[in-house]
Parts: sequence; structure tokens; C-alpha cells
Amino acid sequence: MKTNLLKDALFAFVSGFIAPTLKLKRRVHFPGIRRRETLAEHVIQLLYASEFIIKHYNLNLDIHKVRSYILGHDMSEPFTPHARKNGFDICKFRDKNLVANKKEIENNALICLLRQFPELEDLGQASLDYDEHKDDEANFVKALDALLPLVNVTIDEGRTHKIDRITLEAWREDREKKVKLDPTLSLYYFDFLLPLLQENEEELFHQDKRQGELDFK
Repeated sequence: MKTNLLKDALFAFVSGFIAPTLKLKRRVHFPGIRRRETLAEHVIQLLYASEFIIKHYNLNLDIHKVRSYILGHDMSEPFTPHARKNGFDICKFRDKNLVANKKEIENNALICLLRQFPELEDLGQASLDYDEHKDDEANFVKALDALLPLVNVTIDEGRTHKIDRITLEAWREDREKKVKLDPTLSLYYFDFLLPLLQENEEELFHQDKRQGELDFK
């Protein structure tokens, strides 16, 4: 029966696109739950958080563009060879060549994905525009993509940072520049969140000088 169902466009899309997106595990633990979040859960959080932030701060951003960037920004990652090879678990991505060539690998996966599902062409273009920092909406999503996992880890009392041996210094060096891309989120971070992190650093971050690999994908 499965073979016949996959001949149907919707069944093929759910099986071929949505299922891998639901499977891909990211690094950040989901607050209050033992496992790490999936890509799908991350995308849902970004969608809701962006809606809230834009309305709360009355930001002059195109919400439709923001949604497209959120849906498109990591859409190719589950379809890379290393994702399937490592059981859709980002914590198992250890190849140094992967980090060096990450964007090229994901772009190749995006090309293959759009050949299979040309209906996603607009989201594919959004993914490319996002990588190029095309506009304020892209920079907002980039900043939120860096900030929201930090909020999750803080709510979760630093579990991911401790397990993966991430210090506050390492996080700032790797992620702070992305938060700075959006003025509103940058102000929130420097005025409220960073002082909170510094005040509770021992509770929320790894304290040993030996650091883990920082990758909050």
C-alpha cells in the first residue's frame, strides 16, 4: 500500500519533506522535556515568537516575509547526506569538513529538494535571501534564531550548556554578533538578557575551561 500512496503528491510530500523535518534533532534541549528539540519544534517557536515580538514592539516588519524566512532558513538541512547518515541527529555531526563546507552542502541539498518539490520554490528563494541578509526581515529572523535557543536554555536552567560544555564566553563569541543584526532584539539582549546571564553564569553555563563545540542548530 505504501508504494501506491507515495504516488499521490500529498502523501509523497508529507513522507518526503515533512517527516524528515520532524525527525531532525537540534542541539538545544526542549525545556521540561528530556530530549533535544527537533527542527520542526524550532520553526514553530520562531513563528510564534516572531508574531509576538513584532506585535509587542510594534515593529515595522513585513510579517509575511518573516514567516517565509523562518520556514525556509533551515529547510534543506534534513536533506543533506550527513543528516541521513547520522540518523537526523545534529549532535552526531563531527566531520570538520562539514563545518567548513556547510553552506555549499546545504545549497546542493536545496537544489535537489526543489527538483523533487518545485512547489517550494518560493521558500527556497527565501532561504537564499535569508543567507544573503537581504533585508531587515532576514536580519530579524537571524537575530531571533540566535536569541530564542538561549531563552529556552535559560528557562531550562542551563542544561544544554552544561551537557555540551558551553561557557558564556564561548556563546558570546559565536552568537552575539547575530543578535546584533536586529536593533530591537539587540537592545533586549544587552539591556535585559545578558545582565541576567552574567548574574547567573554559574547556574546557566559550563564553568570548566575545556569547552565543547558550540553549534545551536
